[in-house]
Parts: sequence; C-alpha cells; structure tokens
Amino acid sequence: MLERKLDPLARSENLMVQNKKHIIIIGAGYAGMHATRKLSRSLGEDMSITLIDKNEVHVRLAELHEVAGNRVEPRVVTTPIKKCVKHVEFLKGEVKKIDFQRREISTEADTLNYDYLILAVGSEPEFFNIPGMREHSFPLWYLEDAKRIKAQIEEMFVSAQKEPDAGKRRGLLTFVVGGGGLTGIEMVGELAEWVVALSRKYNISRDQIDLIVVEALADILPTLRPSLVEKSKRILRSKGVTLMVNSPIMRVSPTEIELKSGEKIITRTLIWTGGIRANHLIAGLGLKTGGRNRIEVNKYLQVIDHPEVYAIGDCALFITDDGTPLPQLAEAAIQTAECAAHNITAEIKGTRKKEYKPKIHGTVMSIGGKYAVADIVLPLIGGVAFSGCLAMLLKHLLHIYYVVRDLGDIGLAFEYVRSRLFSKR
Repeated sequence: MLERKLDPLARSENLMVQNKKHIIIIGAGYAGMHATRKLSRSLGEDMSITLIDKNEVHVRLAELHEVAGNRVEPRVVTTPIKKCVKHVEFLKGEVKKIDFQRREISTEADTLNYDYLILAVGSEPEFFNIPGMREHSFPLWYLEDAKRIKAQIEEMFVSAQKEPDAGKRRGLLTFVVGGGGLTGIEMVGELAEWVVALSRKYNISRDQIDLIVVEALADILPTLRPSLVEKSKRILRSKGVTLMVNSPIMRVSPTEIELKSGEKIITRTLIWTGGIRANHLIAGLGLKTGGRNRIEVNKYLQVIDHPEVYAIGDCALFITDDGTPLPQLAEAAIQTAECAAHNITAEIKGTRKKEYKPKIHGTVMSIGGKYAVADIVLPLIGGVAFSGCLAMLLKHLLHIYYVVRDLGDIGLAFEYVRSRLFSKR
C-alpha cells in the first residue's frame, strides 16, 4: 500500500490555517467599527476578523437630531460598512444565539465559531414601563426613528393648516420632547429652528406653535456645569422653548401626556429621549448584568466568567474608580473599543494586556445650527467651559475628525462640511 505524503509547503499552510485565530465582532456602531478597524490594522496571518451587523451602513447616532430636524438628509449621517473596513469579512445578519461553551454564534443563515468575541451590540430606548410610552411616543435612537419624527412633524403642520378648530390646531402644533439630557436638548434646538421655516411654508403663525421639554429631574443637562446649563436655558427660551422640570411623565396616549402633577399636555407628538438600556439581545445570553441590562466586565473589559469575550460601548457595565458606571457616550465607546482590540492582539501575540482607564474629555452640545456649548478637559489646563460659535466650530471639527480617523473617509468629511456650512437646508 502506498502512503500518501503531503508536500512540506502544503503541510505548513494547513497548520497555519488550523492555528489562525478567528475574532468575531457583533455590532457596527461607534465601538464595533473602531474595534474592527483597530484590529484590522494589526491583522496578520495568524488572525481573521468577521464583523456582524443587521444593517449595511454605519449610522452616526450623535447626528440623528439633525436628520429629525430636517437639517441634513439621512444619507449624510450614514456610511457603508464595507467601505470602512478592510481585510475583514462583513456579514449582514442578526444574531439569534450565542453558545459560550462551544464558542459558537448563530444567525438566521450562518453558524460561526470564534476564538475571541467582542460584544458591541449597543443600546436601545428605555421606556421605564410608563403606560403608553412605547406605543405612542417617537423615540430618537435609530435612523428610522429620525425619519419617522421628521415625517410626523411635517404631517402635523399639514393637518394644522386644514384644521378650523383652534383648540385642535393647538394640539397638532404642540411638540413635546421627553428628556432634558444632551439628546433631548439637541433635538429641541433643531426643532426650534425648523418650525420657523415650517410656519412660513404652511402660513401658520409661530405664536401658535408650542415647543416643550419635559424633564423628570430638577434641571436639564445634569452632566454640564451650572454656568453652561443657564446659558443653554437662556438660548432655548429665546427660541420659544418651554422648560418643565420636576415633571415625570406618568402616562401617554395618542393625543396627550399626563404628568405626575396631574397636568395634561394635549399633543400628538412626544419625542422620547428620556433613557437608554443595553440591547435586548443581552437578556437571553445568560451573562452577569447590572443596571439596565449592561454586561459586567473586568478591568480589561473581559466578560465575567468568559475571558475570551469582551464587551464594549453602551452594552458594557464598567465601574470607574469613583464607583460609578462608565457613561454611555460615543467617546467612551471608542475608548473601550481601543482597549479591547489592544488586549485581544496582546493575547494572540503573547504581549501584555492593559487595564482600561477612562479619559472622558467632556461634552460639546449644539442648540440648533449656530450655537453650542462645550464643557471639556484640556491637557495641562484642566476643565474649560465656553459657548457660541467657538463651541460650534469645535463640534464640527470633532465630527470631521471621527469620520476621517475612525471611518477613513475623507470624502465624507468634505460632505459633512458642505451639508452643515453650505447647504440651503
């Protein structure tokens, strides 16, 4: 009997394939995209990467209020995922099951095995079990949400133009933003500018339009220093926005919202930005979770009891040195992605992992298209607060920096400048 002999080169290549480490990243948001690009830059013959997301485009969630407020077209805040990632297999699909013991992921059409897994599945709106909130509000979290809000607002103006009853017309033209955090204030800032154009278009007096922010806490923008909060409130009031604090929403119907005080606001449009929780996918994974379903991680961002699995971004519960959870911000998502990608590469190459040390540099928030406030930390200087055109310029520069560094798309940077600074919209 003849013995089959393998060519030495073929035997070597076969061994390399067997030893190749497969990394799967679930989620193509801020965290998932950054981790993918970071790992792909260190990609060698000993590593392969698969990115899974249910969408074909990466959506910059921090700009969705501009879509909802008709400042920019939806395409301006999206980028095809395949355009941003090189040397990476992209799989469009929704994860149905993860078997951590077998290191196996199942989607609608595929079953994949992994050596390392990064969970970057993000978050979703939190409705706090408020009756009617899920059914009758307009959350602002996904691109489709922003499109839906934009369509709803214009539809209310169309209906109001035809409505002869003054009381009913007032209800159609009352727009409520639930939540006075960063997203809520940016949303109402955009809306305050857009309704001016809409009032002209539909021949409706601006005095007939009510813009209201309803916040459960004692004040809006709790993460900003008081001086910037006061400036923000002055700008909002100058734009005709009513601020209602200490006003938790207790019930929502198609035509009104009821506050804890018993007061009722007649409206057809409640834009909800009042809270977020980790993606619902996490609930069925059997992992250790904390507040609002976030996955508990250690100092290296590894999932508890599963050191080959990392959780990053909004879905990760990382406790900072002062004992508080890491805030769910885009900057934090990118930083956790950077650290997790480094640690996986270190494990594969046999080098040293590093602990995650948050370095949140602050907040820049816009109120409409021409005004912003900035509360940031600068090296050697410390905390700095400023507002107006300079803060707006910083906000634009940060977005441009992101699309160039994290998405690698210089053309998109030019499109950003054109759409914000030169568009008639």
